[in-house]
Amino acid sequence: MGSPGASNDDDARKVLERELYWAGDASTATSQSTRELRIALHDFAAAMRADERSRVPRQEPLLGSMSRWKRSLKVVMYEALRPVTHRYDRLLGDLASMNRVVVERLAEAEAEIESLRHDIEDLRRLQERD
Repeated sequence: MGSPGASNDDDARKVLERELYWAGDASTATSQSTRELRIALHDFAAAMRADERSRVPRQEPLLGSMSRWKRSLKVVMYEALRPVTHRYDRLLGDLASMNRVVVERLAEAEAEIESLRHDIEDLRRLQERD
């Protein structure tokens, strides 16, 4: 049997998990409009293309360290292994570009569907009059 404080810890953990869940990023792909998603994908593709051309990617969290010698060692190792992983930067950029094209086509399809809905609604009104 657990200690009396164990149930309080479980309750506190559940409360904290629930708060963290609801405090999460509200700009997920499902909450964005097609236009916002297209812009986000365009920005992502641009960032991937920039990282592909740069020596060390911007804002790479794994290359940072409080200690200068650790940071330098990480950068040297990254540069040594860069030719092996360089292809994936290009592929991620290509994937982001293709996703952007898909989202643009989705936006066009949504606009066409909306137009067709209005046409159908107009036809129904005309039929009701007759």
